[in-house]
Formats: sequence, C-alpha cells, structure tokens
Amino acid sequence: MNRRSAGDRLRRVAPVLLAAHLALVACESSAGGTPVASAGSPSSAAPAVTSAAPSPSPAPVKPRISKAGLAYFFTVAFGAEYRDKVKVIKMWAKPEVGIRVHGGSAKSRSCLNKVISDFNSLTATTDLKLTKGAADIELHFAPVAKFRSLEPWYISGNDGYVAARWADGYTITSANVLIRSSGISERIRCHLIREELTQGMGMLRDSDKYPESIFYGQYWSAPTRYSALDKEVIRLLYSGAVGPGDDKARVKKAVTVR
Repeated sequence: MNRRSAGDRLRRVAPVLLAAHLALVACESSAGGTPVASAGSPSSAAPAVTSAAPSPSPAPVKPRISKAGLAYFFTVAFGAEYRDKVKVIKMWAKPEVGIRVHGGSAKSRSCLNKVISDFNSLTATTDLKLTKGAADIELHFAPVAKFRSLEPWYISGNDGYVAARWADGYTITSANVLIRSSGISERIRCHLIREELTQGMGMLRDSDKYPESIFYGQYWSAPTRYSALDKEVIRLLYSGAVGPGDDKARVKKAVTVR
C-alpha cells in the first residue's frame, strides 16, 4: 500500500481556547482559640484543656521518572502539533472521561477496549470509560471523505486525527477523534485508535525519536502497544503531581528524576 496515499504522518490539533470557565472554591477554616476555665479556688477549678498540636502532614511522594522519560514528557505533552504552541500542560481534570463510539468493526471495538484497559492501568487520577450517553470524547470510525463533516478542524492527509478543546485554565473540556474505517489494515487502525485516543488525553505532539513509541511521527512503525517511555509519560500526566497549566519548571519540581 502506498503509505502517502493513506497519510504518511499522523496529525492532531488543539483549536483555539473556548470561553473561560470560572470555578469558585470556598475554603473553610475552624476558629481555634485557647480554652478558658472559669475562675475559682484551686481545689474547684476545672483543669485547663489543651489541644494537641496536629502532626504535620507528610510531604507528598514525588513520582519517579527517568531522565529520558521526563525529556519525552516535555516533547509530547507540551503544545500541540497544529496551531497551539503554548508550552504548558493541557489535560483532563476529572476522575472519568466518557467516550462515545460511532461505528467501528468488532475488531476495532476490541482494540479500543484494550487501549482503555491499558491506559487506565497507568493512571492514578483519571480513567477512560465507554458510554452511550453524553460523552466527553466522541470517537468516529468513518471514511476519510467524511472527516471534514465530522470535525471542521480536520487537516487533510491524515488517517487518524484528534481535535482537543480546553478552557482558559488549560483543562481539556472535549475532544473529537477520527479513525479511518476503510482502506487500511486492522493493525494500522488499531495503532491509530491507541495514538489518537491517548493524544486526546493531553499528549498532543509527535516525536521522530523513538519508533517503538505510539507518538512516533513516521507512519511505517505504527506500534500497537505503549512503549516503556509512553508509559512513563502517561503515568506522570495523570499521577496527581502535575496539573493543567503547569510549565516545565513546575513539572521539574514535582518529580524525582532517577
């Protein structure tokens, strides 16, 4: 098969920011004071009540990541392949991200289930979950000719595509995934499912450095499993140690490089 005719690179997009959402957080504190005993003779005075000082909370354990893993995190999790060049983290900030699937063969659905299971096994804060109702991510299996009607930000020449949208705080609020349904092998399609869905979770850039990685920019490799570095990147992004809008300096302070 002519790889170019099928799309020799996989691309994705991060469109312009949506309108800002304002979250108000109310902080409550207990009014603490020194207890006072009523005046009286020493023999009848109530004993003073003292409050034990609370033990300091232990410092959170920093995630451990390899030097190569952190460098790869900065490559694929900052900015996006198209339009967005802001070097901060974009990610979901909710415990479950719902996926609604449109179309797809039995083999494609089976591959998708495996991707979801693999992703969830790596994350501490956020899981993917299939849903038939309102969803955060819409995943379409369709002919390339229909991609533009399904996603106005689609850029031609791509067999797999994801458009992610976020609010002012760089929290992803929705994503649209497009997977070519015909004219490519099941193996290539399974690779596209894994790459585009994972990138829709915030890892929006390609790299030309590691052919075994799902983020590898050349089409010929097309791995269908997460590499060791892929796993490090996913674990860190959804470890709870980093958040939307964090820059590289903040990430470096949040981890221990081994």
